[in-house]
Amino acid sequence: MFYLSSCVSHAACLAIVPAILYFIFLLFRMRKTGYAIWIVFSTILSCVLLIDMQVYQLYRFHINGFVLNMLLGPAASEIFNFDFMLYIKCICIIAFFVVVYFLLGKKIKLPQHRVYLPIVLILICTLFAHTYHIYAAFYAKPSVKQSERLLPYYFPTTSYSLMTKTFGLDPVQHDIEDLSKANGEMIYPKHEIQIAPTDSARKNILIILIDSWNPRSLTAECMPNVYDYAMKNQWYQNHISCSNGTKSGVFGLWYSIPSYYWDIAESDHVVPSVLDVARQENYVFHNYPSASHIDPPFAKVLFAKEKNLRVKTEGETSFDRDEQITNDVINDLKEWKEGDAPFLSFLFYDLPHSFQYKDEYARFTPTWKYADYSKLSNGIDATPFWNLYRNTCYATDLHIARVLSTLKECELEKNTVVIITGDHSQEFNENHKNYWGHNGNFSKAQIQVPFIIHIPFEESSIYNHRTTHYDVMPTIMKKIMGVTNPLSDFSVGHLLSDTQNRNWHFVGSELNYGFIIQGDTIVEKEPTGAMSVYDEKMNIVTDYKLNAGDFSKALESLYYFLK
Repeated sequence: MFYLSSCVSHAACLAIVPAILYFIFLLFRMRKTGYAIWIVFSTILSCVLLIDMQVYQLYRFHINGFVLNMLLGPAASEIFNFDFMLYIKCICIIAFFVVVYFLLGKKIKLPQHRVYLPIVLILICTLFAHTYHIYAAFYAKPSVKQSERLLPYYFPTTSYSLMTKTFGLDPVQHDIEDLSKANGEMIYPKHEIQIAPTDSARKNILIILIDSWNPRSLTAECMPNVYDYAMKNQWYQNHISCSNGTKSGVFGLWYSIPSYYWDIAESDHVVPSVLDVARQENYVFHNYPSASHIDPPFAKVLFAKEKNLRVKTEGETSFDRDEQITNDVINDLKEWKEGDAPFLSFLFYDLPHSFQYKDEYARFTPTWKYADYSKLSNGIDATPFWNLYRNTCYATDLHIARVLSTLKECELEKNTVVIITGDHSQEFNENHKNYWGHNGNFSKAQIQVPFIIHIPFEESSIYNHRTTHYDVMPTIMKKIMGVTNPLSDFSVGHLLSDTQNRNWHFVGSELNYGFIIQGDTIVEKEPTGAMSVYDEKMNIVTDYKLNAGDFSKALESLYYFLK
C-alpha cells in the first residue's frame, strides 16, 4: 500500500511540469501547441524514468551527474557498448510513448464535475504515503525503506521528534525483525568473521569523538593536554573523515563503509561488524552521548543490538552534558577491575559544535559571546568567531584530560587502546569562499580531522601519509580483536599503517556525495543530481574529464556490499 500510494503521489509531482506547460498554452488559446508540448515533455520524462530504472538495476543509485558524464562524455565507449539494435530499440520505445500519450490526450476526457476525483485520489495517496512513512521510518520497517529507494529523488516525510516528544515512543525499545541475508539487500560482512583465539585478555577500547573538530585547534596553546597526548602516542596528521556531517561521519567510522549504505543498513537491521565481534569477545559496551542519539538515529541503526543502551544525557547546555558524560566515564573507569570483561566505550563530546561554553573558559580574546551567524560574510575578520571556537576546544581539552588522567591513575593505560578524533571538521572560511561550519563542501576544511591513537607499548610517532575514518575499525579488528578475515570482507579501508594511496575516497551521504581523488580534487554529486568538480581550495575545475576506468572501480566499491 505504501509503495503504490507513493508511486501515485510521486508520479503526480513529476507530471506537474508538462501539465503546467500545457495549461499555459491553453490560456493563450494555443491548445494544439500545448498538447504537442505536453506529449513531447511527457515522452521525455517517461524515457528518462525508464533509463533511470535501468541505471538503478545496475548501480543501485538513480540518474545523476556521474551517470550523464559517463553516458555523454568522451569516455563513454570505455564503459558502454552501444549496439545498432539498441538504437532501434530506443526509437521504438520513444515512438511507443508518443502514441500512448497521444491516445491518452484524445480518449480520456473527464466531465468537468468529475475532475476533482483524480485530484482527491492523489491527495489521499500523498497523505497516506507521507504519514505512514513517519511511522515506518521511525521503526525502520524493511519493506517500506526498501521500496522508497526505488523511486528517483523521492523524499518522504520523517519526524523522529514528533514520535518521541509528542507520542512518547521509543525507537530503541522495539522488537527488531530478524532479517536473514536472503531477505535483505546488503551482504555485510561478505563472509562470516573469523577470530583467532588468544590466551590473554583482549585490550579495552576507548573511542573519544569530538563533534566538529578543526585540526587547527590541536595546538599546545589551545588544547595542551590532548596535544601532549598526541606527541606521546601515534598522531596521524593527514587524516580525513567520511563526510562533512555528523550522521555520515559517525556511520563511516563505525561501519568502515560509505554512508551511502545508511538507509539499507537501517532497513536490513545491519550493525557495524566491529560491534558484532565485540559481542562475540564479551566486550561490555558503554555509550556516553552528549547530544541525543535518537536523532540522528544512531541508537536504532549503529547500536540497535546493544542492550540497555544510553541514548541521551541530561543537562541544559552542551557544556553541562559534556561535563556529565566526563564524570560518568570516570566513575565507570574507577569501578573497572582487572579480570573483568573488556570494555568498548564511546565518548562523544558536543561543545565545539554548539559553542555553549562558560565565561571562565574564555582563554582567547577577542571573542564572541555566542555564534552570531548573521555577521558572517566573506570579508569579515574571523578572529573573534575563531576564538569562540578555540575556547570551546580548550574546555573540551580539560574534560578529556580528566579522562586520560583517570586511565593512568587506575593503571588502565597499559591495557586500553585510546582513539581521539572528530566526526568532521568546522570551517572558518579557510578557502575564502564564504563557507562557515560544516555540511557545505567536501574540502579538507570540512573533512580533515585530528586523529590520535594510543596502542599500549607501541612507540610514539607522527605520520603524514593519508589515512581515513574507513581505516580505523579495520585496524582495531585486525590488531586488537584478532580478526583474520581480509579487510575487504567488512571494509573499504586499509590499516592505518598502510601508506598506499586512498584515491577515490568516498565522502558524503546517499543524496549528496563526492569522491576525493588525486591532489584532493573533489568530484561531487550534488543533491540536484548535477556533477561538479572543484580543486582542493574549492575553485571550480572546468572541462574536467572523468577517468572512466578509475570511476568504474570507485563505483564497484560503492555497491560492493549490495546483492
